[in-house]
Amino acid sequence: MAIKGSLKEASLPDVLQLLSMGKKTGCLGLSFHESFGSIYFESGRICHASIVNRPLDTENAVYTLFTWTSGTFNFEAGVEPETGAPLVSVDPQSLLLEGARRVDEWSMIEKKIPSFDLVYSIDRTRLTKNRDKLTSEQETLLPLLDGHRDINGLIRDSGLGEFEVGKALYGLLNATFLLPVGRKRTTPTLPRNATPSERRELASALYRAGMHDEADREFRALIEEVPDSVASFFLGLIALRRGEWGAAVNAFMTAAPNAPSKKSLLHNLSLAYERLGQMEKARLVIDRAIGAGGGQHPLIQLQAAVVALTTGDYQAAKVALSEARSLWMGNPPPVWFHYAARLAKLTDDPDREMLLLGGATETHPESAILLNNLAAACIERGDYEEARAAAEKGIAVAPELPQLRRTLATALEGISAARREQTAQSANRS
Repeated sequence: MAIKGSLKEASLPDVLQLLSMGKKTGCLGLSFHESFGSIYFESGRICHASIVNRPLDTENAVYTLFTWTSGTFNFEAGVEPETGAPLVSVDPQSLLLEGARRVDEWSMIEKKIPSFDLVYSIDRTRLTKNRDKLTSEQETLLPLLDGHRDINGLIRDSGLGEFEVGKALYGLLNATFLLPVGRKRTTPTLPRNATPSERRELASALYRAGMHDEADREFRALIEEVPDSVASFFLGLIALRRGEWGAAVNAFMTAAPNAPSKKSLLHNLSLAYERLGQMEKARLVIDRAIGAGGGQHPLIQLQAAVVALTTGDYQAAKVALSEARSLWMGNPPPVWFHYAARLAKLTDDPDREMLLLGGATETHPESAILLNNLAAACIERGDYEEARAAAEKGIAVAPELPQLRRTLATALEGISAARREQTAQSANRS
């Protein structure tokens, strides 16, 4: 299930609750102006969160992300935090109350600070007359309010989050301790002396935010400076998304010697070989992924099942599908049902095929492909009314898929033919 969209249309709390209830595992990438954040999930619980170039722990990163009321989000299933990232296990529900409070406060802050490109300096005459104690955040910002840094620069150089900086500036503005200087129209995303690791972090965030063209550009620029296996790996992922199977193979092979996660690389390399039709290579690579410890990863077992199914080894496909199913904590994703139903069809078990597709469309009513598969299976059984109902549900979900309209047309033709036959039989009896 693809989960992506605009934060103006679906708020971050709503998205978090959706991922939590669905017990999703993967990464939610977010973009807001020139800022990028990531929230990782493990079975519906937040296990890590970060914002590019902000030294925030997971909870404070999430609280800061709550204040992003515009921008985009993109969820990618199965993506894990980078090796060495600090991991936690937090129920998103426990963060919503504090997040809601911060959003309410942020709505007031935005009235005084409508843009992050604003630049302020200190009114030192008024500040010296102040007798009230400043907050620790305000004390941190004072030496940075030099009339040159905009708010983006204050956030970057203070190490504080958007909310903390906004709240501190709000108080200083209300006390009339700040003087407006103007706007800084261009704020670089990275400092000029950015390290390769900082550039890699930005490019990875762009990828997770679904900005694949921009990520491709940044990864290629990084590789021009220094060979980077992580950049090559991500270029392979981008090539997979574009359907450029040969380019994906080349990128993964380049990343292979120093890849941080061998099993993830081998899994995606097998997928690229499979799409190229090079099934023996796909089988050898996925076997290596399982041997490298990937046997406990459901997506790797699923890929092993796909390769076995495509090569006609139905028994191996059945075993791998069963292993994959047992490894998913909740209901498996639509793709598992797709291949499990396909195996049932190929092994002449139409009742199991219908059972799987029926259950799948109840569990994943948003999957247009599964609804189309169910409609096609109903047509083969002569259940044209059921086929029409499934196809119409699919069209409501994804009207752009042409195969759904073809399936619906076939179902309607079947219904018409059945009615004509009934009419003819009635006429013959009379």
